[in-house]
Amino acid sequence: MKKLYERYHSDRKSQRRIIGENDFTYRSMIYFIRKYVHLKDKVLDIGCGVGTIDFYLAKRGCNIVGVDISRQAILAAMKDSKNFKLNQHIKFIVKDFTKVVINEKFNVVICSEVLEHLKQDKLAVEKIIDLLIKGGVVIASSPSKRAPLYKIGVLNKFDLKVGHVRRYTEASFKKLFERAGFKVLEVNKTEGVFRNFLFVSSVGGILLRVLNKWPVSEVVTFLDNMTVPFFGESNIYLVAEKK
Repeated sequence: MKKLYERYHSDRKSQRRIIGENDFTYRSMIYFIRKYVHLKDKVLDIGCGVGTIDFYLAKRGCNIVGVDISRQAILAAMKDSKNFKLNQHIKFIVKDFTKVVINEKFNVVICSEVLEHLKQDKLAVEKIIDLLIKGGVVIASSPSKRAPLYKIGVLNKFDLKVGHVRRYTEASFKKLFERAGFKVLEVNKTEGVFRNFLFVSSVGGILLRVLNKWPVSEVVTFLDNMTVPFFGESNIYLVAEKK
């Protein structure tokens, strides 16, 4: 599994800028960050990749610990954190989250597009709640079983390629966190069929370069959101609190 992610991050280029409030790719995560993450919060980002969200958080005044299994991703993240002059606010760790020992407590844990890769997702969520302060929140996201492209079998090869062990329904995702002792604050079903296509196909990746520009991205997102009630969501976001 680790080799898969090293290949994925093998040709990563330096990030030229820190993402903004209207970023097309991370707009759902940014929405929840603005709602639940506060100035000087301590944030743990599980599966941080090359640190894109971490730089955004650090710029907002947070202190971050980013963990990822890929050494290539962490090396790229560390280099960019220095370039952005944010390395005093971010600590990056190369480690499998299920095995890393972290002797800190956090206000917020971000676990975006991670749990679907883990065989022991229940143990991972139990570890997350132990790392939060009382009243701390987790912001999590994972791919949905109701994704239109998944339901017609188009994403079977994609899921295998990227290492997905499972997908979730809204009910199963909520239950995963509730059984660990969390109080679920909200669940948001996001990403319609068109937006999903942009992120999972080579053709979509080419289109994304054009459509990932404001204000075009706003129009695309608006139209894509209209498809969710009719055809189903491709992604599920959840926010839960440690009681």
